[in-house]
Amino acid sequence: MDHCASVLLAFPHTSELADNEDYDKAARIHVQKVDKLIKENGGNFPIFAEQLLDIVNPVDHSISYLALLLALVKPPNAGQATLLQQVSRFLLTFDARQIRYAGSAFSELLSRIEEGWLFPQSVAVELSATALLRLDPTGTVLTSHHLPLVTLAYNSDNIDAVLALIEKTIVFYPGINLTESRPLSDLRLPPVAYITPESGLTAKINTTTVLKYDLLVGMCFMAKRRWQEAFEALERVVTYPTKETGCSKIMVEAHNKWLLVGLLLNGKTPTLPSTTAQGVQKSYQTLGKPYLSICEAFEKDSAEGLKSEFETLGNHFWSQDGNLGLIRVVLSHYQRWQILNLREVYSKISLEQIRTTTQSAETGAPLSSDAEVEALIQGMIDEGMLNGVIEKPLEDGKPAHVVFLTSTEDLSEAEFAKKMLQSARRINELGPIIKATNERLATSQDYLRYILREQKKEQGGGGRGAAHPYELQVEDEDLMTGIMRS
Repeated sequence: MDHCASVLLAFPHTSELADNEDYDKAARIHVQKVDKLIKENGGNFPIFAEQLLDIVNPVDHSISYLALLLALVKPPNAGQATLLQQVSRFLLTFDARQIRYAGSAFSELLSRIEEGWLFPQSVAVELSATALLRLDPTGTVLTSHHLPLVTLAYNSDNIDAVLALIEKTIVFYPGINLTESRPLSDLRLPPVAYITPESGLTAKINTTTVLKYDLLVGMCFMAKRRWQEAFEALERVVTYPTKETGCSKIMVEAHNKWLLVGLLLNGKTPTLPSTTAQGVQKSYQTLGKPYLSICEAFEKDSAEGLKSEFETLGNHFWSQDGNLGLIRVVLSHYQRWQILNLREVYSKISLEQIRTTTQSAETGAPLSSDAEVEALIQGMIDEGMLNGVIEKPLEDGKPAHVVFLTSTEDLSEAEFAKKMLQSARRINELGPIIKATNERLATSQDYLRYILREQKKEQGGGGRGAAHPYELQVEDEDLMTGIMRS
């Protein structure tokens, strides 16, 4: 065991390494020695591992600590409280720089956690999400761990634990062609340069994984009633570039939810972006007829009509589509949007007038009392859906009114400074992404061919014609390099 300890603790401290090249060399040698140690000791290594975990520090010797954990994290040891504490400690404190060299082992540990048998599901979700963000604080790379993690979070109703992860904007996918001469140890590397199938920190992913992930992200935000984020996630699925004229079942499912969320968000049927392929649009029109009928009824001034449209197909249909809960929210929001639309006509209106001019799509009739109207409007104000106040009269017998407030664009000095700081942060976060994207384009054969074609056009006096735009020249495999080819 002494020999095992000497090998596991042999990785030098950062202060002992002169530069990135020295670190890279030392890390690769250390990984080889640890792998050799495990093979040489065979069945004895798990026996030693339990004692060695008390000696090895997970921060200073993350590669070694990870190797010890993998030797123990399997039945029948998996349920031991001490071991679970050690796994938790590692995932919360590991050195992300070292783990770049132990990607396969790290992925294996995450996979065991994401399977949900090692920890209670709430703990598994929180630990995995924290680990992925420690590995990539920018959250710009979609890994093969994202979908299993978010699936576990959604199915176990632990969405809050993954919000910090799914709020990140995905920019890169595993397998992109990125020429990088700097070693893995360089802390200036963009995450896409070290989170690769080659490093083992992720496996390759395909189109289905990308679509399922964004659909699930949309559903997570729907569960939290964060309609804007849900709409954006679903729209990424709806507008996903396809090679053929049709669209996948996942895209149709996302489109149906996207329509309903659009009603909740803006009170009207959303318009498909112009980037949506014509063939895909036709498929949506055909396969989404029940949902388009709901949208049409929502925009009409008839709560009974919307209620009837919902009831025509019945609960079973909407439930089979997985949208019964969502469409019930749409019905409950119909009257809310009727009230919001009154802002275009009134700056102040009595509760009684609101009760007589608006209707509930849940019942197909007006609310029965001004008190119910007041409760509905107060709820809208509390949720931030309506910018207004309810004015109650001082004298008995006088009607209460709703005053619609106009949102002012005037900001205090502190609010302005806060917005400027937020903008500066966003710009700083975009810097590494833009740099990595520029480097990727500089080495893309498709992009270089496009530039050469355009230069020839200009030299020939033809200008930048639109007959063969780059977007139409490159197949969708190239637009999502590393996805379609996986």
